[in-house]
Amino acid sequence: MGEDTDSVRSQTVQFRDRFFEIEIVIIDDTECLLLEDVQRRFPGVTVLCVNNEQRKFIRNEKGKRSKPLRIVACIGQVVQAIEPEEHPDNSGQVDFNQMHEDIKIVKHTCNLTFANTQEILSQISYVMRQMYELHEYTTPRYFFILPARHSDMALINSVRSWFHTHYKLYFLCEYSHEPNEMHVAPHEGYSIKTPQEFIVRYAPYLRTTIKIAQLLLSLGGLAIPQLGSASTAINHVLPSISDNDQYYEDMKNQLKMIDSLINRYDNQHKHPDTPATGQQKSIGAPLQGADLRELESYVERVDNKRSLGNLYRKVTVDGYVRWVCLEHYDEISFKNEMSKYIKEFEAMGGKFDLKTKEAFISQVNITSRNVEMMCKALGKGFNIVKLICRECSIDEDDLEKLLDIIINRSSIRCLNMCSVRVRNFFGITKYTCQEMVAEFNNQTMKVRFCNNNQDASVQLLGRILLQNKIYRSLDFSASDFICRESDLRRSMEFNAVVTRLFVEYTNNVSILNVIFNLKTNALQQLKLTHSLYESSTLSYFCEMLKKTKTLVELDLMDYTGFDDEDFITTLLEILKGHKSIKYLNIHITNVQPSNQKEVDLMKSLQNDELISRLCISSSVISSEFTEALLHAGAKHDTFTYLEFYNCQVEDDDKAKLQSLYENGRLHQLSFYEEPRWYVLLDEINGLVNKGKRSSISTGNGSPNFVQLVTLLLREDLEQN
Repeated sequence: MGEDTDSVRSQTVQFRDRFFEIEIVIIDDTECLLLEDVQRRFPGVTVLCVNNEQRKFIRNEKGKRSKPLRIVACIGQVVQAIEPEEHPDNSGQVDFNQMHEDIKIVKHTCNLTFANTQEILSQISYVMRQMYELHEYTTPRYFFILPARHSDMALINSVRSWFHTHYKLYFLCEYSHEPNEMHVAPHEGYSIKTPQEFIVRYAPYLRTTIKIAQLLLSLGGLAIPQLGSASTAINHVLPSISDNDQYYEDMKNQLKMIDSLINRYDNQHKHPDTPATGQQKSIGAPLQGADLRELESYVERVDNKRSLGNLYRKVTVDGYVRWVCLEHYDEISFKNEMSKYIKEFEAMGGKFDLKTKEAFISQVNITSRNVEMMCKALGKGFNIVKLICRECSIDEDDLEKLLDIIINRSSIRCLNMCSVRVRNFFGITKYTCQEMVAEFNNQTMKVRFCNNNQDASVQLLGRILLQNKIYRSLDFSASDFICRESDLRRSMEFNAVVTRLFVEYTNNVSILNVIFNLKTNALQQLKLTHSLYESSTLSYFCEMLKKTKTLVELDLMDYTGFDDEDFITTLLEILKGHKSIKYLNIHITNVQPSNQKEVDLMKSLQNDELISRLCISSSVISSEFTEALLHAGAKHDTFTYLEFYNCQVEDDDKAKLQSLYENGRLHQLSFYEEPRWYVLLDEINGLVNKGKRSSISTGNGSPNFVQLVTLLLREDLEQN
């Protein structure tokens, strides 16, 4: 430190009666005093003198003043800094050369200012466009509908009959904005829960997307993926159909049926005084963000994978959002830009796998400069699918910036942090994240922590929720926050965007109290798994249900099912007249002829349009109960999903229920010989096709064994 100080040379400068030392610089081997350095202290100075003699600024070989303006330093002497004297307009001589030079300087400065302003405006415009796109398009925007099974238009003689038909929704890959270059997303489609409400809301938009589907059909590119084919390569999922005349005619008729449905609906709802131009404007009306964000509420995602059409959100280099299949994920990026970002990422100590798109950072002190580079790259479309940080350190402010980009403006779908130290303003470790995995899929954030450091878990969850601007669903485990419920409440109140909660291991009153009593509570959907095992928890849960005013859908589709008769009775009684809750998904075990559970379920199925998805396990299904199921399937539009596991059902009753499925009143009907947890396990291993009876015979298994299996496989089971 001392040697550096001694080597610095300075010039004594006098301004009026004050003296200062100003560091000199060496330019072209000459020690110089810069005018701009003097002006930093005395902005009005234009002249530099020594012994009252004005010193000329150094000039180049052409006689012009060198830039920056400077004089030869006079070490050991005092340089006087002089402000210009005011003179009458008619006195003195005008230095036209100086004036010309000054005008050039002003012009150059103006040009630089204009260019910088334009660059700043361009960057602001890019960020604003990107934030708008990410907020608006949290769901793929191109979709159309078809009947789930072949339907004859001649047999459907009223709009009401059309609304009772089972429809499926299909997304289009947005690889190109040219309609003829699109293709159907690699997914077998999603059943629509309430067709009438859906068509009322989306009819004008469907008119345009049906035209796209008809165009693709005419070009031979409208292939609908079949069940089980969605995981194969895109060219296998979407084979050429030009040689299949029967497929072409069937699809043409199905599209024509949808077109007729929309036209017939429009004809019944048009106001007679509406001019033709006004009617024309409704055709192809673009969807606003609110309409797209609500799309998920109309589709049944029985697979529960929370992906829509196996499409993935991609931020393009120019700030736009597209939803594309994996085959086209990289093709809309600029390869040269990506190569540059990969080199910069590797230069900071990271590793990047081009095949898996996984980025790995280990034992790196992540600096502000590193974060700035990563934020720029991710915001410009650097395609990272998974980011892994292990044994790293990062400042709290930098972590905030990085999380903002990762959550809201990147293609990252998984963030894994292990042994990451988060530093405060003074560089001291504030907390260490032992293990966290955060997944970002469509509108859902799934966050899991290691229980070794709950303080870090709470602080990180709070930071994630504070930065979140676009994800409306939060999936977390209550077991990560046992005894830290008050901290969990504060973390969750950071965010006003979340309207859906998926929570596992909710087996204490304190966690339920957090869920139902948030100040910013706008909860519309609640899904609980591995939860409500304790009687006290069940009782408190029912009391909270009575008070909630925002909840619309309650999902209790647990893996082991509910056996408590009192709970089933109380639950159905509360929900029967509930003002907000409209849909119930539930798994119930041990339904026997004439027992209380059968009586309560039959009453609800016959009188209330409430139960949407029903799983029944280890039960004996009577003919009376079957009649109640048939009644609900025929009369209640909400009841669309029915599964039996390890149940005794008469063949005649199975045939009657099968007729509901055949005519489209049930979207899902399954009979399995095994317990539900076993079937789910088989599905993970690819041994069972959904909707078919499994051929494997096993015992029921003890509850402890079931819980053990589901605990060990909970991450996989959550995806099925």
